[in-house]
Amino acid sequence: MGGSGERFGGGRPKQFHLLAGKKIYLHTLERFEKSGLFKEILLVVPTQWRKEVEEDCPNARVIEGGATRQESSYRGIMACQEDTEIVVIHDAVRPFVTDRILKENIDKARELGAADTCIPSADTLVYAPKGDLIEAIPIRSHYLRGQTPQSFRLGIIKKAHHHALEKKLDGVSDDCRLVKELDLPVAIVFGDERNMKITTPLDLLLAEQFLRQGLVEEPSNEKRSLANCTFAITGGTGDIGKEIARILKNEGAKAILLSPSSKENPLDFRNPKTIKHCFETIGLLDGLINCAGFLDRAPLHELSEESIDAQIDVNFRGVVYACKHAELKNGGHIINIASSSYYRGREEISVYAAAKAAIVNFSQGLAQERPDLIVNVAAPCRTDTQMRKEHFPEEDPSSLLSATEVAEAIVDLLRQNRSFASVMEIRKSQ
Repeated sequence: MGGSGERFGGGRPKQFHLLAGKKIYLHTLERFEKSGLFKEILLVVPTQWRKEVEEDCPNARVIEGGATRQESSYRGIMACQEDTEIVVIHDAVRPFVTDRILKENIDKARELGAADTCIPSADTLVYAPKGDLIEAIPIRSHYLRGQTPQSFRLGIIKKAHHHALEKKLDGVSDDCRLVKELDLPVAIVFGDERNMKITTPLDLLLAEQFLRQGLVEEPSNEKRSLANCTFAITGGTGDIGKEIARILKNEGAKAILLSPSSKENPLDFRNPKTIKHCFETIGLLDGLINCAGFLDRAPLHELSEESIDAQIDVNFRGVVYACKHAELKNGGHIINIASSSYYRGREEISVYAAAKAAIVNFSQGLAQERPDLIVNVAAPCRTDTQMRKEHFPEEDPSSLLSATEVAEAIVDLLRQNRSFASVMEIRKSQ
């Protein structure tokens, strides 16, 4: 992660930009940490960013990088402990590397001394050394696209770099090329299209979509027991809230249902004073799940001021106050439920969709403000609830998510000790 990220723009190296509310390199680091495959992780960073990285990553060793990729790689290799067997070198801006790719890299490096992660090219390749005319069109199947990680026995990669220094071979952006300069074999590990390198803002947008739609393998993560935990559920008497409470009860947890119709814990999400009083009464919680929702389907010019205010208050303003006033244990959860309508305004539900989009941005900001908590936002697609039936009676129920499917996904988030810090879209199984 020693690069300057000039192609990305924005004043910060690309590895420090946020993906789903968390720095890109921290997503990558999490996959290495949770794989359980490594004795030590070294982060090779630009000098001016060393302090920030050391604060972010107390369990990793931070090494200052060089002026080029080759120099940064060399510094990291030379910093490895003498008893190191295998060195795995990976781009900090490839956050979706999988356990399978890491394991196969290590196995191949043990077997042959060096390994490179590669994928086939879907595009025709052309050879144009001068950049203006094509000199050849090679057979596509004979060429692969290189990714990372690249993995080596420590002795081999040290020898390759020392040879490059002796031959004054510099500016090389690929460690495997240095090994090939020694005429040594390099094994191939087949990578994955989703093991993408985030180089441009467009790449970052695509990576967000991968996370949002659950298209990437999650890093290994132990799931915790919810037994004896206490969770507050706003909108708890609605279809989704009741299902969450039922599942939590089966897990041995306590669910406190908060809603205007609750006899034990009445909560008016439109009144900040009652929200504050309610959470002061409840006391310390393991988690808060904001399920409250209100929809009035009509074009804006037909909505009353009361309806507009109610949709903003219930779908957004009340969530903000609940997150502000809820007293949560260290490591406690906040899950704010948005809607699949958040990413595009839609006719007749423009206020509702805008409020749900606000929930997403609010949750991502809150995740950064509260590193002591696990903050997530979930966006169910069209769900078979009473509210949905009232406003979209023409829909086929078989095409909708069930409240149980949504609730199960929410409770599964509670079992995980990680902040998704993005939108977890909940979709109907095919």
